[in-house]
Amino acid sequence: MADVENENEESLTCGVCRKVGQFTAPVSVILVFAPGMAKPYPLIPAEDYRVCSACDAIFTLVNRAVEAHPTTRAAGPWTRAIVVFSDGHGVDVKAKRQGQQVALA
Repeated sequence: MADVENENEESLTCGVCRKVGQFTAPVSVILVFAPGMAKPYPLIPAEDYRVCSACDAIFTLVNRAVEAHPTTRAAGPWTRAIVVFSDGHGVDVKAKRQGQQVALA
Protein backbone atom coordinates (compact mmCIF):
# COMPACT_ATOMS: atom_id res chain seq x y z
CA MET A 1 0.00 0.00 0.00
CA ALA A 2 2.85 2.40 0.80
CA ASP A 3 4.31 1.82 -2.66
CA VAL A 4 1.01 2.85 -4.26
CA GLU A 5 0.87 6.03 -2.14
CA ASN A 6 4.48 6.92 -3.02
CA GLU A 7 3.77 6.27 -6.69
CA ASN A 8 0.75 8.62 -6.60
CA GLU A 9 2.74 11.34 -4.80
CA GLU A 10 5.54 11.15 -7.37
CA SER A 11 3.10 11.55 -10.26
CA LEU A 12 1.82 14.93 -8.99
CA THR A 13 3.00 17.96 -10.95
CA CYS A 14 3.14 21.44 -9.43
CA GLY A 15 0.97 23.98 -11.24
CA VAL A 16 3.39 26.78 -10.29
CA CYS A 17 6.92 25.44 -10.93
CA ARG A 18 6.00 22.28 -12.95
CA LYS A 19 8.23 20.01 -10.79
CA VAL A 20 7.08 16.46 -10.16
CA GLY A 21 6.84 14.55 -6.88
CA GLN A 22 7.93 17.05 -4.21
CA PHE A 23 4.71 17.51 -2.23
CA THR A 24 3.67 17.79 1.41
CA ALA A 25 1.15 15.61 3.21
CA PRO A 26 -2.48 16.72 2.66
CA VAL A 27 -3.52 20.04 4.22
CA SER A 28 -5.68 19.59 7.35
CA VAL A 29 -6.41 23.22 8.22
CA ILE A 30 -5.35 26.77 7.29
CA LEU A 31 -5.54 29.33 10.09
CA VAL A 32 -5.92 32.76 8.48
CA PHE A 33 -4.98 36.03 10.19
CA ALA A 34 -6.28 39.34 8.83
CA PRO A 35 -6.72 42.84 10.30
CA GLY A 36 -10.51 42.59 9.94
CA MET A 37 -10.75 39.52 12.19
CA ALA A 38 -10.42 39.49 15.98
CA LYS A 39 -8.94 35.98 15.95
CA PRO A 40 -7.59 33.58 13.32
CA TYR A 41 -10.21 31.94 11.13
CA PRO A 42 -9.86 28.21 10.38
CA LEU A 43 -10.36 27.02 6.82
CA ILE A 44 -10.75 23.25 6.44
CA PRO A 45 -10.30 21.94 2.89
CA ALA A 46 -13.09 19.81 1.45
CA GLU A 47 -10.57 17.84 -0.63
CA ASP A 48 -7.01 16.58 -0.21
CA TYR A 49 -4.73 19.45 -1.16
CA ARG A 50 -0.98 18.96 -1.19
CA VAL A 51 1.56 21.74 -1.56
CA CYS A 52 4.71 21.65 -3.66
CA SER A 53 7.80 21.61 -1.42
CA ALA A 54 10.07 22.97 -4.16
CA CYS A 55 8.52 26.43 -4.64
CA ASP A 56 6.24 29.03 -3.03
CA ALA A 57 2.98 27.41 -4.19
CA ILE A 58 1.77 27.61 -0.59
CA PHE A 59 1.03 31.32 -1.21
CA THR A 60 -1.24 30.38 -4.11
CA LEU A 61 -3.06 27.88 -1.88
CA VAL A 62 -3.63 30.42 0.90
CA ASN A 63 -4.69 33.17 -1.53
CA ARG A 64 -7.23 30.90 -3.23
CA ALA A 65 -8.57 29.58 0.08
CA VAL A 66 -9.02 33.10 1.47
CA GLU A 67 -10.76 34.32 -1.69
CA ALA A 68 -13.08 31.30 -1.75
CA HIS A 69 -14.56 31.88 1.71
CA PRO A 70 -16.90 34.86 2.36
CA THR A 71 -15.71 35.50 5.94
CA THR A 72 -12.02 35.69 5.09
CA ARG A 73 -12.67 37.53 1.82
CA ALA A 74 -14.61 40.24 3.70
CA ALA A 75 -11.88 40.59 6.34
CA GLY A 76 -9.47 42.16 3.88
CA PRO A 77 -5.98 41.06 2.84
CA TRP A 78 -4.57 38.25 4.96
CA THR A 79 -1.32 38.99 6.78
CA ARG A 80 -0.38 35.56 8.08
CA ALA A 81 -1.52 31.96 7.76
CA ILE A 82 -0.57 28.79 9.56
CA VAL A 83 -0.96 25.75 7.35
CA VAL A 84 -1.16 22.43 9.23
CA PHE A 85 -0.68 19.16 7.36
CA SER A 86 -2.13 15.73 8.14
CA ASP A 87 1.28 14.46 9.30
CA GLY A 88 1.31 17.09 12.08
CA HIS A 89 3.82 19.44 10.49
CA GLY A 90 2.93 23.08 9.97
CA VAL A 91 4.17 26.13 8.10
CA ASP A 92 3.90 29.74 9.24
CA VAL A 93 3.28 31.83 6.10
CA LYS A 94 3.65 35.62 6.02
CA ALA A 95 1.85 37.41 3.21
CA LYS A 96 3.96 38.70 0.34
CA ARG A 97 2.65 41.87 -1.19
CA GLN A 98 3.70 43.41 -4.51
CA GLY A 99 5.23 46.56 -3.05
CA GLN A 100 3.58 49.20 -0.91
CA GLN A 101 0.44 50.93 -2.07
CA VAL A 102 1.13 54.60 -2.69
CA ALA A 103 -1.60 57.22 -2.52
CA LEU A 104 -1.93 59.26 -5.69
CA ALA A 105 -2.63 62.95 -5.42
